[in-house]
Amino acid sequence: MTHLPEPVFTQSYGPGCLSRMARFVLNGVIGTFLCAGPVTAIIALGWLTRRQGHTARTRFGLVEEAPGWLAGPRDVNGRPSGRVARALGGLAANIRMGLIALTALLAWTLPFTLLWLGAWWAGWENSFNKGYEQAFVGPSVFLFGTLLAALIVPALPFILAHLASEDRLSAAFEMRRLRTLLAQAGWRVPALGLVTAFFSFPFFAARGLITTATDWAPWIEDLTPDEVAALKGQIALFLAAAAFGTAWIARALAARAYVKAAPGAAGLRPGLWDGSAAAEAARPARNRSRLLTLVWYGLAMAITLGASFLILAGQFLDHAWWRWIFHPGLTLPWVG
Repeated sequence: MTHLPEPVFTQSYGPGCLSRMARFVLNGVIGTFLCAGPVTAIIALGWLTRRQGHTARTRFGLVEEAPGWLAGPRDVNGRPSGRVARALGGLAANIRMGLIALTALLAWTLPFTLLWLGAWWAGWENSFNKGYEQAFVGPSVFLFGTLLAALIVPALPFILAHLASEDRLSAAFEMRRLRTLLAQAGWRVPALGLVTAFFSFPFFAARGLITTATDWAPWIEDLTPDEVAALKGQIALFLAAAAFGTAWIARALAARAYVKAAPGAAGLRPGLWDGSAAAEAARPARNRSRLLTLVWYGLAMAITLGASFLILAGQFLDHAWWRWIFHPGLTLPWVG
């Protein structure tokens, strides 16, 4: 009996895997450098939002090209793209979607971030002018803003995912659709709230570490001006990478949660969701318990309260007013 040699199985990485890894690294590098500045961070926000919408629509059965940083799609509505649109269409789409997403996020977050900013300003004014009889104003305004944030922030991941899927600004304010979406999302609402809170911690830690740097790293005082400038550049680049990386992960998780919840909402209320991308994948669903929906959302609100005080502690360690408006965990992936 002839014994044939046993086949040797070797693990190989084909060009598909290598190209995906290369694209992943390239996207991370480009996104990091874009998130180093407030204007270019809008482009990064647009790319993240377009990628989020692409993920959702692909899961819904719609076929389209993945978003790029610079180049546009090869064809639009079945017609070949022009040279300019092909060469720069992706950049234009990223800018457009970045502005749309930022507008929607600011519309939802300014009601409480402006209150936080006012509370911060009132606190410093009272402290400077020794107006202790008005000392309650700052904390009271901040607490009111925090309660408002607790109502809004748990819905933000789903609002942005719905906007990305529909590719229009008005989608961020479709209250009836969003209400049914959140009801179908269930436990995913507090889960994404935990993600938001967890990703806020690195920026809080960075504020504290930078403010107290001379206490735990006294050698910094001996650096030359050029070395200090180089160190600041490295810290800024690290924070930009953190802002882009956390936003990328959070948007990806939100897209997955949206894909799970939106088809059920569309199947439950087909007339309400008619014409949406999620309607293409509508599936039968049952009405969620209103009590359970409130419990899940209440849990997400409690998580948001903790994240809000984390943001407060971090911001009071740094006196840049714009960071109250453009916190990377809430709006623009830019640390500032």
